[in-house]
Parts: sequence; structure tokens; C-alpha cells
Amino acid sequence: MADSKFGSCCEILKDVLQSDEFEPLIAEEDGILYMSIGLMAEEDDEPNMVDHPVFFCPFCGKGVQTPAEVDAKTGDAN
Repeated sequence: MADSKFGSCCEILKDVLQSDEFEPLIAEEDGILYMSIGLMAEEDDEPNMVDHPVFFCPFCGKGVQTPAEVDAKTGDAN
């Protein structure tokens, strides 16, 4: 997270991103901040984590990224 923009809004998010304890729940990947929102299994497959981009800090409420920024980084044109 050396050059990350995430965590600059508040100390709590910064601490969470630097902690190994919250790694499966909130993570930065490819310049996008994600939060795990649940488990999903299809038929006989094992459950997989379902992640969703975080648009506002869950601790202080400040906007951390926009849907347009996430789309640009993922190449999603929708």
C-alpha cells in the first residue's frame, strides 16, 4: 500500500489496510478498493468470496473512488 490513495481519509481505514487481520474483508487490488460482502456457491462448487468495490470509506464516509474510476481500471464499459 506504499503509494495507495486509500487510507488517506482516516486512520481507521489506513490501519485496516495495513493489518493482516482484515485482509479477506477489505483489500486493495489493481488500484481498486474492494470489500467482501458474502459467500456464493454454484451447485456443487465450494463457496467463493463475493467482492464489491467500495465507493465510500466505511469508517468516515468520505468518497474514496467513483464507479467511473472503477470501470476505467477494470475495462468495464457498462
